[in-house]
Amino acid sequence: MAKGLFIVLEGIDGAGTTTQGGLLARWLEAQGHRVALTAEPTTGPVGSLIREILRGRRARRRDGQGVPVDETTMALLFAADRADHLQTTILPALEAGEVAISDRHYLSSIAYQGLGVDMEWVEQLNSRFRRPDLTILLDIEPEVSVQRKRAQGAPLERYEHVAALERVRANYSRAVSRARAAGERIETLDGSQPMETVERQIRELVAALFPPEGAIRE
Repeated sequence: MAKGLFIVLEGIDGAGTTTQGGLLARWLEAQGHRVALTAEPTTGPVGSLIREILRGRRARRRDGQGVPVDETTMALLFAADRADHLQTTILPALEAGEVAISDRHYLSSIAYQGLGVDMEWVEQLNSRFRRPDLTILLDIEPEVSVQRKRAQGAPLERYEHVAALERVRANYSRAVSRARAAGERIETLDGSQPMETVERQIRELVAALFPPEGAIRE
């Protein structure tokens, strides 16, 4: 059986990765492709803990005072969740010939945990993980990110503030440059464009991954 394709959508919070991942999955399924749509952090045991921390869960010091979980711990948790994600979801989907679409992968760890620890260490921590066949970075201004998150009506999470997101965006730029230099295929799109425009651009990038005999319709 032919191996599948691994596609990742990346970007700062509010960039539209979740929305576009769902649209891409439905479009591919309409073309007759089997799709595994997934996300990081996962809903597994480690991913669930990460989600609690992102929503404000704090660590406890010996004196009982709650403190934020540090970025070294976060980087290790994300790497553990990613290892589990690959083994339980992504690699089996690829072996079955499916298109695995993940909302975030290792570049997110470099961009976000790089706020508090050395980016090269985070890169090394994630160095053995399966690289995507295509990564699409949806780039938006941090102010747009915060506006979108506030419009959703949910409280802002750990990193969802303009100052932090400006640094995350810069880290993404550095990480993408290094990954491209290593041979990875990463495409950057303007995520502030209308949703339908971004959707069309993503379809064009993904369609180019299929051989002519497997070409898919617009």
